[in-house]
Amino acid sequence: MQLPASHKLRRSIILTVLGCLLTAPFLQAAEKLQVGDLPPQKLGFAKLSDYQGKIVIVSFWASWCAPCRKEMDVLASIQKHATRERVVIFSVNWKESSDRFAEIEHALHGIDLTLISDETGYLGRQYGVKAIPHMIIIGRDGRIAAIHIGYGESEIPTLVDEINSLWTKDPDL
Repeated sequence: MQLPASHKLRRSIILTVLGCLLTAPFLQAAEKLQVGDLPPQKLGFAKLSDYQGKIVIVSFWASWCAPCRKEMDVLASIQKHATRERVVIFSVNWKESSDRFAEIEHALHGIDLTLISDETGYLGRQYGVKAIPHMIIIGRDGRIAAIHIGYGESEIPTLVDEINSLWTKDPDL
């Protein structure tokens, strides 16, 4: 049975409105992430609450982003020196194809970073990512300690100092 054009249009409008109503709370929550908030607890295969008592860094990046590429070396160095007993770094490859991600994994083989693919941007939406680099630093208490968006190479030493200072801060666990 063929629906008249007016019914098809009405059905399309209803489905569009319903879709907006169902997704709006998730989009609003992501846009409102602030220092002091609990971050979304699922990050790909990882559950962030499993890392309470450690500093967790979630960095969204892409291979075409020059500041992101420079940041990768710094994050790898932090991970190496701080050890996974103190700091866990999740490097989320944002909106690049699975083929490109496989190339990146191969190129970074041997570097101690947890790489996660976010080909569709789903994880980024949960964290409010609209531009990269985008870093969320989660303190030992499990709450967001800092959010950095669109920073350049010159700001990386400041980020490192900030991460180091979190370790000496009382986690209030």
